[in-house]
Amino acid sequence: MEGDKLKVLVSMDVDCHSARIEVKGSVDSRNVQALHAVARRVNTLMPGLGIVLDLAAAQATAEAARELRECADAQALPAGAGQDPVPCNLSAVLPAEAAEPARSAEAAGKAGALAGASVASGSDVALAA
Repeated sequence: MEGDKLKVLVSMDVDCHSARIEVKGSVDSRNVQALHAVARRVNTLMPGLGIVLDLAAAQATAEAARELRECADAQALPAGAGQDPVPCNLSAVLPAEAAEPARSAEAAGKAGALAGASVASGSDVALAA
């Protein structure tokens, strides 16, 4: 169904210091793996890049929001079967109904600044999830 699809836009700043992954749609335990895959792809292109996973315009189940929050707190993305987690400089902006700090208040402030820089000076690259 059309309503089950996620819409994902990846924006990188011109200096390639940060990226923002904007998500629209409904995130649940079935499709949260697609967001991990997109973040891993961005992280693989530029290891150490600050990545903001922005779900402010999406809906997320409590389970999916908790999983993304744990990834941001651990600074790692789940890997494929039989592999170790992938280190990643990840921040998460969760939907209002799942609002709980994804990282410390200081980190959230930095993430907000990073996210603003990505959008203001970035060039957009669309990836389908």
